[in-house]
Amino acid sequence: MEASLAWRSIRRGWLLVLMGIAGAMSAGVTLHISAEPVYESSARYIVAPVQDPTNPSTLQDGLRTLDDARSRAIIATFTQVLNTSTIHYEAALAAGIDAAALDAYTFRSAILPEANVVELVVRGPLPDETVALSNAVGTAAAARFTDLYPIYRISLLDAPVPPTGPANPTLIQTLATTGALGLLLGSGLALLWGAPRVRRDRARHRRLLAYAVTEDPGVVTPLHRPQDRRAAGEG
Repeated sequence: MEASLAWRSIRRGWLLVLMGIAGAMSAGVTLHISAEPVYESSARYIVAPVQDPTNPSTLQDGLRTLDDARSRAIIATFTQVLNTSTIHYEAALAAGIDAAALDAYTFRSAILPEANVVELVVRGPLPDETVALSNAVGTAAAARFTDLYPIYRISLLDAPVPPTGPANPTLIQTLATTGALGLLLGSGLALLWGAPRVRRDRARHRRLLAYAVTEDPGVVTPLHRPQDRRAAGEG
């Protein structure tokens, strides 16, 4: 679609654009008010091989793990252990939290770029339980991982701290997001509604301009030359 055609369609349907923005922002405010607070806590763990000078085998295994591909694969394994439901269930029991309440919590772990560090993020409805679950999941996952890979040690780099407030988007962020979506929706509706009318108006205008008025106002002469027709169309 031509830019000029789209712009004229949106200008003609400006009321639809405003309605789309207003409707989307109103829905955003409603969702923001009715949304339950969600709290988030994060912890970071270092995954590193244990190097015991008195044990040559651990030194050799530690040197082999310096290979980038092997190192990333082992760290990715710890990341997956953090994400397993079995570890989450064990952590809930250790933290004294009802396992049925785990449905209200989400767990996400990821490897930080260019580092042997794994981040665990826990989100849930209660700030204290979020921190307790984060600690318990990290402890259970570290124990399970070191059972599989005894030459590795999991060290806590950043402990989870109680969140000071909900992690939900603020009202300003919600209004900005929904306003942008409403602008796109309203503009799309304006294009669908206005483009056919703009095309019809343009075609009617070109048909009228296909005739030139002579000095005699009662005589109309068709434009036969291509350049005349092009000039009329551009006008």
